[in-house]
Amino acid sequence: MSRSGFNIFFKQLLKSNDPAVVFTTGASMISCNFLYAIFTREEKEIIVKKKYQFDRSGFTDFMVIDSNGKHYNLNNSLWYWKWDSIEDWHSIKEEQKLNTLTYGWRLPILGLFPNIVSCENKKNIKIDDIIVKDESLEQEFADGKFS
Repeated sequence: MSRSGFNIFFKQLLKSNDPAVVFTTGASMISCNFLYAIFTREEKEIIVKKKYQFDRSGFTDFMVIDSNGKHYNLNNSLWYWKWDSIEDWHSIKEEQKLNTLTYGWRLPILGLFPNIVSCENKKNIKIDDIIVKDESLEQEFADGKFS
């Protein structure tokens, strides 16, 4: 359902004078959103092929496409206490490997995309870059100078 559809729904709901209906409907929607965010959670590694933004009913969505052609939305999330998605989107580079935490499904009829709530650059570290061989230290160790 689009944002304008939600607006129409809420305007009609608020016209109802029965507080129990308003409360029950609101509580049900919040509970469903919470369960959706928690039970569709997934950690995965992706390779970013493209990033773009588009306007949907006056709101800008910040999107990423992975190497499998799957689209992800970077947005803020109350349930994951995430408020800096725009900074994450700007720091992402194309052809970059990311470890991500996502939630949600792609549901075209509702305009839903999986949401990235956490992303971390996956660095390709070679063991040769970490180990520095110093032959003089090896010789001193062999000679027993470190005993």
